[in-house]
Amino acid sequence: MLTSDKDMTQNQRTPLPNQSAEAALRRVLKDAPQDLWLDTIRRTKGRMHDRLIHWMICQTQCDFAIAVHAFYKADPAHHLDLPRPLPAKPGPSDIFAQLLVNWDMGYYRTHNLAVEARDVETRQLVRINQKVMARPRGSLPFRIPARFLDPQGGQRMRLSADQSPDNARHLWPLYAALDLAVPDTAPGVSRKVANALRMMPGFGTLSRTG
Repeated sequence: MLTSDKDMTQNQRTPLPNQSAEAALRRVLKDAPQDLWLDTIRRTKGRMHDRLIHWMICQTQCDFAIAVHAFYKADPAHHLDLPRPLPAKPGPSDIFAQLLVNWDMGYYRTHNLAVEARDVETRQLVRINQKVMARPRGSLPFRIPARFLDPQGGQRMRLSADQSPDNARHLWPLYAALDLAVPDTAPGVSRKVANALRMMPGFGTLSRTG
């Protein structure tokens, strides 16, 4: 028997309070490998996830690759074009500043994971390096670590299918509630049924008129 639209809806994204879902995800990440951290930050979308990213980059176990991803997501070109002194206590709205402050405090020296094109494209690296070199020495009110400009080393992220938020039953609801990039339907039978229904001719029309 096919699953009804009502039953399928219960297995799709449901709006949970962001704070409770984020707190739960933080508890999961606390004891999770850094591979899951890197996978998680790659699923973030714009400013809506700044609070989660800020928490991640302020943890002492945060891998260098995660910090680099956050750095280039924070639009360093803008900060180089319109430089301003770093705030004494950066918050979630100051990811760029928080990364530089943390670096000076000794963070991100663990570098086990590789920075890949999905973290920063080559053309973006070249552009930022050119902007830094165009500045007279000492003219910026902050210092960008040389390693952020040439993030080499580390191993590619390794996350098995059953550890992925796409497929892990204990992770998918948290990621979906926070609108992180995961499939719309929960893993398991519900997703298989949803995928099968999508392949049926006229399913979209029936769903809209039913």
